[in-house]
Amino acid sequence: MGSRPGPQRCQWEPAGGGALPFKKPRGAGAGGGRVRGAAADGLVAMSLQADFNKIAEDVRKLKARPDDEELKELYGLYKQSVVGDINIECPGMLDLKGKAKWEAWNLQKGLSKEDAMSAYISKAKELIEKYGI
Repeated sequence: MGSRPGPQRCQWEPAGGGALPFKKPRGAGAGGGRVRGAAADGLVAMSLQADFNKIAEDVRKLKARPDDEELKELYGLYKQSVVGDINIECPGMLDLKGKAKWEAWNLQKGLSKEDAMSAYISKAKELIEKYGI
């Protein structure tokens, strides 16, 4: 039998006495501590999701309409961020707008939701800088 890994270390270590039952690690005051492991991943994902939601609202307020290629790229990244890999059939050849949107989304196939969100945020910021809100 192989050796079992030891127990994971807690972020908070027990302290002897005092009003608080646990002692905070150094730098863990009001927002100063580092969170590790799954909790850190969750915070990063929440932050990315919040940034994504905010920029998705802002990009709708552009002063001018981006060109079709910019819109298609933004659309594809948005759908990949929200849904993931494309999960619908390609529209018929008479549905030109639907087919263009399908192709834009299909180009992002395989990109993780997090990477798609990051790319969407970058593209949206680029468009906001270019067109203003």
